[in-house]
Amino acid sequence: MRNIRHIISTCFSWIGFITFAAFFFPEISRGQGLYNESDLLINGVNVYVDGDLENRGRLDNNGLISFTGDWESEGSYKGNGILEANGRAPQKIEHYDQKISSLVISGWGTKYIKGKINILDKFQLSQGIVEVSPNDVLKLIASAVIFGGSGDSYVDGAITVEGTGYKFFPVGKNGTYAPIEFLNVKGELSEYSMEVFDNAPVVSVDNVIVRNGLYWQRKDVNGQFGGSAIAIDFERSYFQNPGNIIMLAGTDWEEPFIPLTDLEYSDETDKISTRTEISAPIIMLGEISEKWSEADFYFSNALSPNALNSDNRKVKVFGDRLAAEQFQFQVYDRWGAMVFESASLDFMATNGWDGRSINGKDLMGGTYPYRLTAFDKTGRKFEKKGVITIIY
Repeated sequence: MRNIRHIISTCFSWIGFITFAAFFFPEISRGQGLYNESDLLINGVNVYVDGDLENRGRLDNNGLISFTGDWESEGSYKGNGILEANGRAPQKIEHYDQKISSLVISGWGTKYIKGKINILDKFQLSQGIVEVSPNDVLKLIASAVIFGGSGDSYVDGAITVEGTGYKFFPVGKNGTYAPIEFLNVKGELSEYSMEVFDNAPVVSVDNVIVRNGLYWQRKDVNGQFGGSAIAIDFERSYFQNPGNIIMLAGTDWEEPFIPLTDLEYSDETDKISTRTEISAPIIMLGEISEKWSEADFYFSNALSPNALNSDNRKVKVFGDRLAAEQFQFQVYDRWGAMVFESASLDFMATNGWDGRSINGKDLMGGTYPYRLTAFDKTGRKFEKKGVITIIY
């Protein structure tokens, strides 16, 4: 590898300037990588590099450069040509804040964006996931267009864009493809990023079941974002009644989220869109739910360890209105010391509490205060207090 790079570098330095013309070389291949520290002009031809491509000189690309290894261009890069990351193994793309006319993602391997990349014309997703960390930037200027996007090829991380009008964000997270569209962005000199996340905090909205695991968030970089109608693809299997799906918009996690009800639905494309412009930076999906009361879940307030009926030997939680996340059930003695605790709704629904302490000792007969805290499936926090009686 080192010898090949040395020979190529020496040839470029000796010749000084090389032009690849389509008339003489319609297709040029390179093996084991390519290293350039002089002047290289690609003009109307396809160059395939089976390995890493490192540019520390001048590279003018007015054709197609396809590479299977890492890309690093610390030198000068210009031209209206196409770069294609075509490796089946993971690839690093590091462009040192320079501009690329067109970037194509193919070859199935994961592509890692390093530093900042500016795309001028086209960003195409065919095969492979693009990873963009919070410290790196994948940016499209105002006139650039995104093509493709699927469960096989999306951006896991933020896509940064400039300008107004229609903007498409083929984003996903941890194996889930979740694109979002801004149908007509308004604003002045706006620059912003969009990313989808799968670890949403609990959001409470009356009579709405919130899809807490997934949310989209916009971050404003420069200028003023003036709002846009929004469209989101949704997966029907996530919802009990797809006809009741709504959007929720919020400014931050400390303020109430607002249900968006002026919506359009497409059964053909499984897409939901707003009729009005939205400027809030956080978007979630939810499902309208019927009102419910405490009677929709219950548990007995007494147990007898010696009961003939096994159902009376434990205290269990029944019903399906509580969410499993952030569930907590605690029992105390008369002096306020905690004698039992469970953070598992599944455990309390299947096994329950049998009247024994945390270390497995049988507790004496009598009354024991309890405290149950949880969130229901509409996202509301719920707390219930009382006493449980142990009878011998």
